[in-house]
Amino acid sequence: MSATAMGGHLEVELFDRPVGELAIAGPLHSPEDWTFGYRADYLGSNTPVALSVSLPTGDTPHAGAVVRNWFCNLLPEGTVREAIATRLRIADRDDFALLAAIGGECAGAVSLRVPGAAPARLQDGETDLETLLYLQGDDVGEGAWALVGTPLRLSLAGAQDKIAVIAEPDGRLRLPHPGEPSTHILKPDSRRFRGLRDLEALGLALARAVGLDAAHAVPVEVAGRPALLIERYDRRTDTDGRTRRLHQEDFCQALGYPGELKYQIQGGPDLATCSQLIRRLALGPGAVQGLLDWVAFNALIGNADAHAKNLALLCDRDGRRRLAPFYDLVPTLVLPESLIERTPALRIGQAARIDRIDGDDWLAFAGEAGYAPRYVLNRVAALADATLEQLEDTAHRLVEQGGDEARLRRAINAIAGNARKLRDAL
Repeated sequence: MSATAMGGHLEVELFDRPVGELAIAGPLHSPEDWTFGYRADYLGSNTPVALSVSLPTGDTPHAGAVVRNWFCNLLPEGTVREAIATRLRIADRDDFALLAAIGGECAGAVSLRVPGAAPARLQDGETDLETLLYLQGDDVGEGAWALVGTPLRLSLAGAQDKIAVIAEPDGRLRLPHPGEPSTHILKPDSRRFRGLRDLEALGLALARAVGLDAAHAVPVEVAGRPALLIERYDRRTDTDGRTRRLHQEDFCQALGYPGELKYQIQGGPDLATCSQLIRRLALGPGAVQGLLDWVAFNALIGNADAHAKNLALLCDRDGRRRLAPFYDLVPTLVLPESLIERTPALRIGQAARIDRIDGDDWLAFAGEAGYAPRYVLNRVAALADATLEQLEDTAHRLVEQGGDEARLRRAINAIAGNARKLRDAL
């Protein structure tokens, strides 16, 4: 029986400061056995920041599924998770053991530490990413790059292979030293969805071109393999050059859902619930419009995989929250339907396909999510026009940066056709 099957606890840090303890007792797979409590000295400090909307500060420890769901949303998913668990000889379903093993550098400003455990130490040269990836040799399966970071306790949520890195001013990429905040996320091109790198680069660059707040990314080649280098929006560089963490949580975490329910059809949150969260937190008109822009832009580029974990909140050290920049903006419409379906991850009205949304669907969305109908129709039309206007130039710049011209041309044609059809249906 593993140690976590009998129980265990982890120290939880936020902004490099101890804030509480995560514990598990009893049967390994029971959510009821998970607890999280804030430290008394943290609660007694000036303006203690809550770890989550779903885990507010207070003297009474939180227990049950809400705790398990929040912390397990920090872990990678699918084949990436399986690869890491196999390498570390951890049972795939042992969430707590995985958090203990790789929870030192997560999304946002949270870190998990085994009490009394000595930090990992690296020898000279062990952080050079290019060398480490070349030494990896022919290990090119999904999760291979994430495995490079496992000794350093790096955990990045999501199903895509990725690794947290530091981009030096001279362009060199390296692994962070233990406890050092990473500055970028590096995603290799997918082995299953060839060309995904260029599609995600196009989605992010196009969003920025039409005026949306989206993560900045550039296509690169590392160890002979195409990859996407994404600047972390949950990091901030001070005037002294020091990198500091900002805290973030995705909407599944904020709403108390497990990552397994990130899709609405699986029982996860819908767009009305996401809208209610933004309004309940009083994030302001910019965030209210931001959600609408996110929904509309994903519809325009044909991203059927825009789920609740692709929306997030940012939180600073004073506890002020805002809608995080957009990320994972992939026009899945360009990919073969045999590989990825067209059903929207979060439904817009009654539309059964991401490429068949009409005016009635937008009116239904407006009513459910609390928007003025005319405002929604006008905003969708404006973003459609801006998308069509910026599409060619954005793709051209990506080709100049090393993107595949033929693949990007197919993406242009698919997005342009979808955006025109959606605009004409209003």
